Amino acid sequence: MMLAWAGPAAGALPTGEAVVASMTGKATVRVFTGPVHEGATTVRDLFEGAAVGEHSRVMTGRDGQLCMVCSPGAIICVAPQTELTFRQLRHTADGLPKSNEDLIRRIHIQLHRGRVRVQAGAPSPMLDIQVETAAGTVEAQGAAFVVAQRGKENWDVYCDDFELSVVSRNGERAEIEAGGAASLFFSAEQQRAELQTEQVAIHPELHTFELCNVYFADLEPFLDHIQGLDRAGLGRYLGLATPFYQMDGGALVTDASPIVRPTVSVELPAALPRPAEGQPGGRWGQERLWNWYNQLGPIKGVNYVPRTAVNAIEMWCKDTFDADTMDEELGWAGKAGYTAIRVQLSFEVWQNDSDGFLDRVDKLLSLANKHGQRVVPVLFDDLDMAGQAPVVGPQPEPVPGEHNSRWVPSPAPSAVADREQWPELEKYVKEVMRKFRRDGRVLYWDLYNTAGNSGLGEESLPLMDQTFNWARSIEASQPLAVSAWHDFGGAMTARKLERSDLIAFQGFDHVESVEARLKLLQRHQRPIICSDWLMRQTGNDFDTMLPLFSVYRVGWFNRGLVAGKTQLEIQQPQYRSDQEPDLWQQNVLKADGEPYNEREVELIQGFRFLEGNR
Repeated sequence: MMLAWAGPAAGALPTGEAVVASMTGKATVRVFTGPVHEGATTVRDLFEGAAVGEHSRVMTGRDGQLCMVCSPGAIICVAPQTELTFRQLRHTADGLPKSNEDLIRRIHIQLHRGRVRVQAGAPSPMLDIQVETAAGTVEAQGAAFVVAQRGKENWDVYCDDFELSVVSRNGERAEIEAGGAASLFFSAEQQRAELQTEQVAIHPELHTFELCNVYFADLEPFLDHIQGLDRAGLGRYLGLATPFYQMDGGALVTDASPIVRPTVSVELPAALPRPAEGQPGGRWGQERLWNWYNQLGPIKGVNYVPRTAVNAIEMWCKDTFDADTMDEELGWAGKAGYTAIRVQLSFEVWQNDSDGFLDRVDKLLSLANKHGQRVVPVLFDDLDMAGQAPVVGPQPEPVPGEHNSRWVPSPAPSAVADREQWPELEKYVKEVMRKFRRDGRVLYWDLYNTAGNSGLGEESLPLMDQTFNWARSIEASQPLAVSAWHDFGGAMTARKLERSDLIAFQGFDHVESVEARLKLLQRHQRPIICSDWLMRQTGNDFDTMLPLFSVYRVGWFNRGLVAGKTQLEIQQPQYRSDQEPDLWQQNVLKADGEPYNEREVELIQGFRFLEGNR
């Protein structure tokens, strides 16, 4: 897929990439055409001005040569008949970055065959370069060097400037200074590895890169841009008549842009005309939205259900609404550093007792405000863990040993597609929002959690779309959103992102997949909030996710505050870790308010956006 580049999103860190500054002959790139774990790929021809991303495999033919400028921080020269993969090409951090000096630029290359030259300038602790071969790895924090294959089992390393480290397959390490060389050997058949640093001959035919030598001096100024490549300047230097194009090699290459239109069986008649962006009743303009977001400071939130409630019905019903427990738990949340909570409302409870329900919502807003949190109310929800329709009244006890066993959707699946029931849903949306539309305790409105979940798919799209119409008619002072969570290239996600004021998504995958989604969502050039995450057994935890959110300036809400009747700490069978079966999947505090992991609370308290990254 080739995607026209429209500039980096305001307030977000540019992603890593390698731009082809010059080339001769034939060169191709293999990119993923779906999530990385599916393994579906395709091969594209490279050309000057193309930009490849992480996970891309670059291949040159007999006459192919490339000179590539990398963001972050290096020039890579690729010789003919070479094959390499960009394993990492990103800005990251060890822990929570407080300033640009905490940001690490990683360029990790797996060299399958052939040879490359790396020009990265003076060593810096903010730069991490690795070139991995079958016989060992070259590690550097800068420098200029060549890694070349000599024969099937031998690899040579030449250090032209500064210094680097060479590590063989057997773990032996050597430091090489400018003018030095090393030879790596590995026999897979004999499982024998060797590292030689004395009397290593420099082979001119392996050390010479005709194409890139011409461009080094001119291209080096582009390496000074720590947080991103000066694309405009590079474009002028290259004399390109068209914008850069990206060969998207991330974990997702499908496009969820607003040009995608819903494909549903019945056309939805709009209840309102759809005003232009920025007009009354219309989507917020980007300037207004960025001003709103930048004035908030980092959103550190949690999806909240009190420990005494098994689902949203039990949370909101008159007889089981537990204000004392909420007061206690939100106090714990304040001490842990949380500044917001995301809360699922209940259409069924409102329908049964609308005045009492609104009073109880007001009470929760007051309790949250007391402890320093603003609230994101969620109006609808397709998540159905119990496999039962929502019914007001006493709720069953949780199933022992089962994660979130009694969670029911709202509204019932039968109401989602039955338009005769929509007038009541419309009344609910408008009545709830009208009461709190000017209330500063409400952070933003989340109209529909996991729309299409539980097998509904695009059956939920018309109701979700109409809910936006109902909500827009209220002209609330808070922005609106519906989170993307599944099939980021589908019509449902495209419609959510097209109609939302801010860009919200949910991510329970490993951190690399979440970062790939962030790169995809940045193209909308709006603030991004991760409205639901945390699955410790997959590595989706506070140590990995909070640095990512800090660098990309993403507000967030993790899943679960206090261990209770929803039993979110129990691992779901499909995600169970055999190595750590007792590791909590979700929740942050024990039933007595003590942290499950003290370090997690310290990370929450210390979370901030990377300074200067606006």
